[in-house]
Amino acid sequence: MNHKTLLPAEVPIFRDLGYEVFIPKSIPNDPGYRSGVVTYEYDESLTISDGALDVLNAHDFYGELHHYRSWSPTLRGIINKEFDVIVSSLSAFISPLREAILHFDGLVCARSFGLTAPDRYIELLEWLKMGDLSDKMAERGPNYSFVQGYANLADIEPPGLASNAHTVTVPLPRSFFIHQSSWTGGGKDLVFVCPGIEAKGYYRKVYEGIKRDFGDLPHRIFGRQISPIDDPAILPFLNDDELLSLYVNAPVFVYPSTEARHIHYSPIEAMIVGAPVLYLRGSLSDVLAEQRLAGACDDIADMRAKAKRLLAGDDALSRGIRTEQTRIIDAFRMELAHRQWADILLPENLPPKRSSSRRSSAC
Repeated sequence: MNHKTLLPAEVPIFRDLGYEVFIPKSIPNDPGYRSGVVTYEYDESLTISDGALDVLNAHDFYGELHHYRSWSPTLRGIINKEFDVIVSSLSAFISPLREAILHFDGLVCARSFGLTAPDRYIELLEWLKMGDLSDKMAERGPNYSFVQGYANLADIEPPGLASNAHTVTVPLPRSFFIHQSSWTGGGKDLVFVCPGIEAKGYYRKVYEGIKRDFGDLPHRIFGRQISPIDDPAILPFLNDDELLSLYVNAPVFVYPSTEARHIHYSPIEAMIVGAPVLYLRGSLSDVLAEQRLAGACDDIADMRAKAKRLLAGDDALSRGIRTEQTRIIDAFRMELAHRQWADILLPENLPPKRSSSRRSSAC
């Protein structure tokens, strides 16, 4: 839950469903956790003792990569006494999810947001030398749920890991909609997102693809970088106002991802602002649209052709894309996530705990 975008979207949903919420106070010091955030905002509403809260706040739930953090008997006792549900991301920082699978009496929700192809979550567990955790998940029966952000994630996972699969969209907080439909256009450059470009690896290949396929056209690339990149097209880190200005003025946001189970927030943010976004057929943007929209491109050649038309000021194409891409925006709305979480978390839908103790809280 310690994600700067997800936290302000999902925690209000949990509270609206009647839950108290505890958020861990330590997050990994790792580039892969660059969107992590800590907040004490919800502590005051917890009806647990100060001593219990102190124990929870002092524990480093995530640990670090390859540095596992187990729960002490005292911590296990507090969590099982005070909480009904644990929602934990399925990630390389596996400590909180594994400890919950092994030691928690209530419902464990493994929140999954998709990996880049060809990776699967089971392979992540095996890389962590915890491949048997999939069997432990299955052994929990109804007290475990694979809560996937997109409906196609469970399709490629083994039955144990993906058992009791529920789709709960990745909701965007209401703050994302403050500048809805504020796009004006007028910029002269294609806009791309590509964070974390290094000498090799996934985003290096993405970057090289952008330069190969679109490098002859005026373009700008944004995204938080680990180290400086010698390319004048790469923008320095942008604050919120600068990023908004980029979206507002962009003649087109080009998103050439081929991933069917992973998407960045950035193209969705740009759609909300109103910038026309181009994406590839078969990508997750296309899957979420559920039909062919004007922004969908058959291949890179088609994407280039549309991008050049938008750079040249093709108002009809721009208007068609911007009108139709609201279908994709709708897939990320809090109202949808609220209905989907209710199907899991309303009291009448919760499975019995493994012990008789119970209270309406979420962690």
